[in-house]
Amino acid sequence: MRWAAAALLIIGAVVWDLRGSATEPHPFAARPIAAGTPLAAADVAWRRLPASTYAVPDLGGAVAAVDLAAGDPISSSVLAGPVVVPDGWWAIALDVSAHAGTGDEVLLVVIDPPLTLPGIVIEPQVGDATSLNHRPALVAVPGSQAPLVAAAEASGLLVTAVRP
Repeated sequence: MRWAAAALLIIGAVVWDLRGSATEPHPFAARPIAAGTPLAAADVAWRRLPASTYAVPDLGGAVAAVDLAAGDPISSSVLAGPVVVPDGWWAIALDVSAHAGTGDEVLLVVIDPPLTLPGIVIEPQVGDATSLNHRPALVAVPGSQAPLVAAAEASGLLVTAVRP
């Protein structure tokens, strides 16, 4: 009887071991992805990880909210939804806070003439003006005010405010 129980235990252990652990595919950055870049199929490499390692995000229309290095895991915390820019708005490269992310609203303050305008960050800024890798943010502004905003930025008469 002991031999039968031992044999059943061994067979059970082998079956348990051969079944493997439950895994599911998770997305990883296949190459470096800059913040503000919409994800394409070629940007994503799928790797199998144990189930429930982290929630698999919906990548449909997803935009990288932060810079991703090749091999970084892609989770909902590093993604933003697509930015909706109202019809008739134009995009202008502006220095804003490095903390303003894709889709964030910014307040553009023109000093002369005194005027405030809304803006939407399409692509976030990288670094600050003294950084070697500095890249200004791409901000959508109302089309009728785009020339004024561009002129104010060029002449140093524009201040940007970001909601904390």
